[in-house]
Amino acid sequence: MKVEWSRQARSDLRAIHGYIARDSEHYARLQVKRLVERVEYVASRPMTGHPVHEFPELELREAHQEGYRIIYALEDGLLQVVTIIHMRQVLKKRRLGRRS
Repeated sequence: MKVEWSRQARSDLRAIHGYIARDSEHYARLQVKRLVERVEYVASRPMTGHPVHEFPELELREAHQEGYRIIYALEDGLLQVVTIIHMRQVLKKRRLGRRS
């Protein structure tokens, strides 16, 4: 399945990297690598994730990786990563807006 990263998801990855890099550049790169690898795994098994309970009407799914929620949409052979947030964050609908 093809993977597409939304603008929000790309921004989230940069923010995650930047936050962790304040303490360790090595672990920042490692965390981003693990998140990307998890997305690749989910793309090969898209139904392994589960529905996003906050917004069931949006038909989004999520997968978890080391304290992060990877929110994604499935459509016509495409897995679109919508956003990535820490599990302690509240998922707000505005993060799910434009998907390009």
